[in-house]
Amino acid sequence: MDAVEYCPRCDTENSRDATVCRACGSALRSGTMVMAVAHVSSRPQVSIRVVRADGGPESLVRMQRDTLTCGQQADIALNDDPFIMPVQCRFFFSGARLAVEDVGGANGVFVRLRQERELPAGGELRLGRQRLVLEPIPTAALGPGGTQVWGSPDPGYRLRLIQLLEGGLRGAAFPLKDGDNLLGREQGDIAFPTDGFVSGRHALLQVRGDRLMVRDVGSSNGTFIRLAGPTFVDNGDHFLIGRQLLRVEIQPVVA
Repeated sequence: MDAVEYCPRCDTENSRDATVCRACGSALRSGTMVMAVAHVSSRPQVSIRVVRADGGPESLVRMQRDTLTCGQQADIALNDDPFIMPVQCRFFFSGARLAVEDVGGANGVFVRLRQERELPAGGELRLGRQRLVLEPIPTAALGPGGTQVWGSPDPGYRLRLIQLLEGGLRGAAFPLKDGDNLLGREQGDIAFPTDGFVSGRHALLQVRGDRLMVRDVGSSNGTFIRLAGPTFVDNGDHFLIGRQLLRVEIQPVVA
């Protein structure tokens, strides 16, 4: 039996030594190799639950086909949310593994952090009602005539978080110091005292040179990072799409 690798974007079978998908051209990831005979028989049972924060009735949709879409006009209809595209994301199988990708763009799809993750430049976080994007701080430029621009002392910031407001406006800028930066409602280097959905101590951001690592520190509502491409899904993963919270429930097939 030959081992094959399934494309995480379009689910096409590729040879084990392929580096790009023969159908869609997407880069193939390591670690997705499965035996061809297991492509269908070992697939788990998957359900997507729309979680209601207000305690109202929740909807549960079982995945009956290879692909399940979410959006205002999708298999899981989220038609009362103006922040969601007609088709915002799709869940699909890559071999025997469940995967998800953002196909709508715009406001994106965010996954709840379960462990420390790196946030790249341009990456986005959501916590509470806050949407934040990471930007590198440009190096200082000389002023007219080659003079240095006078200002407050520069402690050597390399990165900053920018608050994104509804309507696409940019809000506050939060420079990140080297080392630990705590985010929270009541405590922290960066605080959101009026956001009741942010925990007192919510997330820890650690700057390591030009890299930023993000870790949730036991918040009630979680810290979410925006998907940058197709990614595998585990049982219990939570996703934020617009104002909607989805939880994935995976039951392995009993032999």
